[in-house]
Amino acid sequence: MTVPTTTAPRHVVEVTAHGADPTGLRDSSPAVRDAIAAARRAGGPVTIRFAPGTYAFRASSAVRRELYVSNTVGADPRYREKSVGILLDGFEDVEIDGGGALFEYHGRQTTIAVIDCERAELHDFAVDMVQPTVVEVTVRETGVAGGRPFRLVSVPPGTDVRPHGRTVTWRGETDPAGGDPAWTGEGALDYCQVLDPRVNRTRRTECPLFDHVERVTATPGGLRVDYRADAPVPGDEGLVYQLRHTDRDHPGVFVLETGYARFHDVRFGYLHGFGLLAQSGGDLLVQNCVFATREGTGRTTAGFADFVQASGLRGRVVVEDCRFDGAHDDAINVHGLYLRVDRVDGDALELSYPHPETAGFPQFAAGERCEIVRVDDGTVVATDVEVLGVDGPSGRDHAHDLTRMRIRCAGPLPDAVAASAPGELAVENITRTPAVTVRRSTFLNLPTRGVLVSTRKPVLIEDCVFSGLGMAGVLITCEAGSYWESGPVADCTVRGNRFDDLGGPAVQISPPHFPAGGRSVHRGIRVLGNHVSNCAPWPHDGDEGRGPGGEGGHWIVDATSVDGLVVIDNTAATGSLSVRLDHCPGAEVSAGSGSPVRVSPAGAADGADGSDAAGLSAGVRRQNWS
Repeated sequence: MTVPTTTAPRHVVEVTAHGADPTGLRDSSPAVRDAIAAARRAGGPVTIRFAPGTYAFRASSAVRRELYVSNTVGADPRYREKSVGILLDGFEDVEIDGGGALFEYHGRQTTIAVIDCERAELHDFAVDMVQPTVVEVTVRETGVAGGRPFRLVSVPPGTDVRPHGRTVTWRGETDPAGGDPAWTGEGALDYCQVLDPRVNRTRRTECPLFDHVERVTATPGGLRVDYRADAPVPGDEGLVYQLRHTDRDHPGVFVLETGYARFHDVRFGYLHGFGLLAQSGGDLLVQNCVFATREGTGRTTAGFADFVQASGLRGRVVVEDCRFDGAHDDAINVHGLYLRVDRVDGDALELSYPHPETAGFPQFAAGERCEIVRVDDGTVVATDVEVLGVDGPSGRDHAHDLTRMRIRCAGPLPDAVAASAPGELAVENITRTPAVTVRRSTFLNLPTRGVLVSTRKPVLIEDCVFSGLGMAGVLITCEAGSYWESGPVADCTVRGNRFDDLGGPAVQISPPHFPAGGRSVHRGIRVLGNHVSNCAPWPHDGDEGRGPGGEGGHWIVDATSVDGLVVIDNTAATGSLSVRLDHCPGAEVSAGSGSPVRVSPAGAADGADGSDAAGLSAGVRRQNWS
């Protein structure tokens, strides 16, 4: 793809010339901040360059900004201010050349924020947190001693764990400036998932480590947990429990209102709070990056939540040649937002952010276009409506109500809008919907999905490997009324990928609500030439892993409310592929040169041959079904 460049001479600012310490022994936050200030004074295209080495960034000396971020902590006043280790703000053309350095972060903070820049390129460095906010507990030995079950567990080096009585206290890294730990927690914390390193699979679960405990004692490198005599005998030797709190108080990397941001050749070893989140900007490019723990850390978790998320972008999202391994949520999520319509006042709409994780930033601007839909079924009530004015939060302060805004539209609005009840309708900004390309990337060891995408601009997902995920490889949805992440997909190609050992179908298209008749939610989706092996059976609770044709493990597509779906030339490791269709008019499902395909409509009996099932979605072309 074409990457915009400039021919103007670049100024170069060396961070070590401003006192940054490449040994990692001293806090480099103030020196790097001085280097960034010098780069801003230089004007024009500028490169901020790091010498090889390790640079420490402490939260106590980080820049603090009031920021409101999609899919994090919403309007919660406790988290208004974010600590930012490296802040690039207001540059026309800025580059960070990491020189192969490691940026080590001490305490909870956003590692890098790129705000209000026209063009930013960041490359050739690694990011990690010295003491992550996910606790990892590996069960080394289990058994029974003296009539009581026990576990011997270990934790990664540097973990601060303090047993007392029947539980433990976990403590984050203590900052020398204040003397307080970055965070604390007791026992199982708020959330748990478990990794089986023998198969590199992670799943969400309840934590059993601190149930029925008699006492906890410290051992070299870990703990001994003794249980009551009536407790069940543990059988989880070798598993790694990953524990954390649930407040996403910081985005790991934040890109805000930036025209073009490119990250390439970066290793993200751990991102606290969230992943790399781009909001309300233009283009985001993530190329040749690794999202995975660094060797030698003894850790398995690289992300507190999603790895890459794009919310309300206007340009392109491009992810190429990347590896995603070890998050606590999805690898990639590209979406817009639905805001609830609480009141209609002529040509003005009073809106609110209904989901508690998202609030406080402007979702519309004058001159943009919106679409109005019914919350209960997604029916479009008005589309391509111009926004003339906005009164709402800024995303940078709390002077305005953080959960409400008012937009004035180019009227007149349809009668169905004027007559609607509070909460009946939702609005999507259809200007802030990006084109998406994901190619030649690998998705491993995730409890959820590989790629979520909800955008009406073209989407291409090709030549990727999805292996060992807890749910679908690719999810296409449209969620007014639940997560409130918009919107319909109109042009999506998923081709040439490999889907292995998933806990869901290769491709799942599942709007939770859709019109009872007539228009489909999605259209123009093509699933072409992919290979599927041992994906979850169809239906969800099938007969011991058997799909519609009695063969298990090759669930290629589960589709609801798609017009003109095309599923051709896909192959299975053995036997037939399984496809489920529900309200998918004009679908074309064919083996082509690939494996036989068995198709069932929603509600078909488990194990039935879908090609003969009554009630098959109207308009499906029967081609080459076995």
